[in-house]
Amino acid sequence: MDRRIKRVLSLQLVLLFVAVLGGYAIWGGSVARAVWFGSFIAIANTLLIAWRMRCGNRNKDRARGELGAQQYLKQFYRSWLERYLVVGALLAMGLGGLKLMPLGLLAGFILGQAVWIFAPLTIKET
Repeated sequence: MDRRIKRVLSLQLVLLFVAVLGGYAIWGGSVARAVWFGSFIAIANTLLIAWRMRCGNRNKDRARGELGAQQYLKQFYRSWLERYLVVGALLAMGLGGLKLMPLGLLAGFILGQAVWIFAPLTIKET
């Protein structure tokens, strides 16, 4: 796994525990569950990106050459659609099926996604 993805995942996990503990201490268990599930959705999204990157690298190795621009674009759109559908389904499950608090769920998801902005700043390029 790429070290940038590992950094994002590790920061997302740290944020998950801090946000859940903070939510539980301040607002109680229902907020903590919602924040946990929202953070879980962001982590699932990151894992899908890592999986798709690994599949892309394997396909490139099998082709023994560069993929064409259309193939890269096709993989990009497929990855985007997969992540969009998974995130949408998990958000719908959290809000509809599990009846989690919407603000806590979205806060956990947004915090987890915000790690993508700050994680690259913590990596020293060698």
